[in-house]
Amino acid sequence: MAGSGAPTADEMLLRTLRNVWPALPALLFGSVAVCLASALTVLLAPGITPVSTLLAGLLVAPCAAALAEVGNALAAGREATVTGWWRGLRRLWRFGTAQGLVVAVPVAAFLAALAVWRNGGGAWVLPSLAVSGAVGVLALPALAAVLPLGAARGDLRGRRLWTCGLYLVARWPHRFLAGPALAVLGVWAAVHWTASVLLLVPGPAAVVAAAAVWTTLPDPRRPTTAP
Repeated sequence: MAGSGAPTADEMLLRTLRNVWPALPALLFGSVAVCLASALTVLLAPGITPVSTLLAGLLVAPCAAALAEVGNALAAGREATVTGWWRGLRRLWRFGTAQGLVVAVPVAAFLAALAVWRNGGGAWVLPSLAVSGAVGVLALPALAAVLPLGAARGDLRGRRLWTCGLYLVARWPHRFLAGPALAVLGVWAAVHWTASVLLLVPGPAAVVAAAAVWTTLPDPRRPTTAP
């Protein structure tokens, strides 16, 4: 707002991009951690199954939450370091796990119901299939807003946090689709060129997600680390 001293959306975006270069070690370290957690999930539960989905919520989401905190630091103009990422992981692992399970549980329920239906389950499976599928479709894109927003705002938790995340994604879907689109592009590049490209995907996706949050709020404010 004029006269409030708060940065505009364009200023927030430029500040975030300017801070990327010195934060490359933290972004790379966080990306590697997310990839290692993903690889462990694949090793323990190959394929897209209810078990692998729940494992991803338990293993990958905490690392992603810490990486989202790095993105918040860039948007705030703070120094983003590997040590800061580690502190973020220690502070946010419970938060990240909880938010990951909010997404993983309905997706796992959908996959389980789909398996039952394919194996001859009757019409009684369809309501579960529809409800879990709808919740999963809503929760997956909202997670891109929930992680950076919740990492920065300790007062936003539970239903209030997810309501804010869903509102932001519904109001400006093109901004919040940028992160997932970047991730899909990275997976495509890894499949067609080299798997090592995957190590470079989570960091930029986290930066894009944080930028989407802090350039989308009606009154963009400097994200602060919750105590």
